[in-house]
Amino acid sequence: MSSLTKPRDVGLGVFLFKAHPFHNPADKPEVRQLKLPLLIAALSSFVALPATAAPQCVNDKSGSKGVSNQEINQSLIQATDPLTQAFAYSNFEASRKAGYVVACELEDRFKALKKTSQDIAKVTKAQSNVKAIRRECIEASLQREVGNQGYSCLKDRPKKFENAGKSAPCLDSSTVDFIEYSLNQALNCMSSDRNPIDPRFILKKINNETAFNFYIAYNGGVGMGQLTSNPVKELAGWKEDGEFIEGNGRNILETLMKSQNPACKPFRDIMKDDLVNPPPRPGSPKNYCTWVSPGKGVARNLIYSLGYYVHVRDSIVRPALAARAGRLAANQDVLNYLTLVAYGPQGPSEAKSLIRKLRLSNTTAPGDAVSRIIKNNPYVRQTEVKMNELLDEYKPGVPHTPADKKGDTCLK
Repeated sequence: MSSLTKPRDVGLGVFLFKAHPFHNPADKPEVRQLKLPLLIAALSSFVALPATAAPQCVNDKSGSKGVSNQEINQSLIQATDPLTQAFAYSNFEASRKAGYVVACELEDRFKALKKTSQDIAKVTKAQSNVKAIRRECIEASLQREVGNQGYSCLKDRPKKFENAGKSAPCLDSSTVDFIEYSLNQALNCMSSDRNPIDPRFILKKINNETAFNFYIAYNGGVGMGQLTSNPVKELAGWKEDGEFIEGNGRNILETLMKSQNPACKPFRDIMKDDLVNPPPRPGSPKNYCTWVSPGKGVARNLIYSLGYYVHVRDSIVRPALAARAGRLAANQDVLNYLTLVAYGPQGPSEAKSLIRKLRLSNTTAPGDAVSRIIKNNPYVRQTEVKMNELLDEYKPGVPHTPADKKGDTCLK
């Protein structure tokens, strides 16, 4: 099939459209002449419901949120960044089997980039030590009411809304698919070339802070990972009086840029200039779309959030713990719970202080250390409480098992 026009960056919503059940679009010349704006108007989401169906809000099982607020879904449809396109390509075969056909002018792009999706799938399967977070647990988290201000980013312009009640956005199935895909690809990418990231603790952290509402932004934190300026400065560095100052965690981004893991490619493409020109700080509303927009904002937020987690775990918490208790520093649960402590009000210094306060040593049993960390740190206790709220939605009416509480049953 030849292209009608020169391939160009187009939004996710125009990649595919639903075939009429009684006709083969390939046999209808008029189908080939459909203009892209008409395709955009015809779609309410990517590989989801026909445009005539009522919107389905995956984050609104209670029916209390704003079904009329479709701005987040619309901004995903219009996204043209590498991560969004990788998401579309990853669903290529499934969408064809579901009865969707590719617009002719994009056929060549799908063929050329299909191999990238296949490579990513192979790497994901090969790295069996990096388990994926289940979509069902992301859905369960999304039922939580987290409030705060949300921002949509149509045309990269932040538009504020209250993320509560009827003004909260509707997230359709495609948007939730995108959240699941982006998070697990980022975990895959950022676990290569180092000790893997434990996805259970990332699930707990995100569930506690944003419940996967990636569009939240306010002075206390921005986006899915609730980024502040310090993590960005630590990884990307900053410019002061015209002079570039390197962050202590710069090696995290350097490792990303050198990674041969195909899962990293969309993130590298989005962030390729960050080591030379640090991104704008998260704390100002004018910069919010850099961190919360579907696609590039989600990609950048995830990489900096996961990267900072790795930096704190490996460069701050582990050495501090190893100095007092080398055996505990080798225990992943103890190490990860102390890394969560570092997200409290006092930052990483809080984790180092707690190690001293609890007098952790090589004679301390790992289970006892974890219990004492939870008991003595408000942020970690809150994380555990919010995990129980997620489980109430994930397994309603069923007692939470120890595996549930650890997050094991939210992995696949």
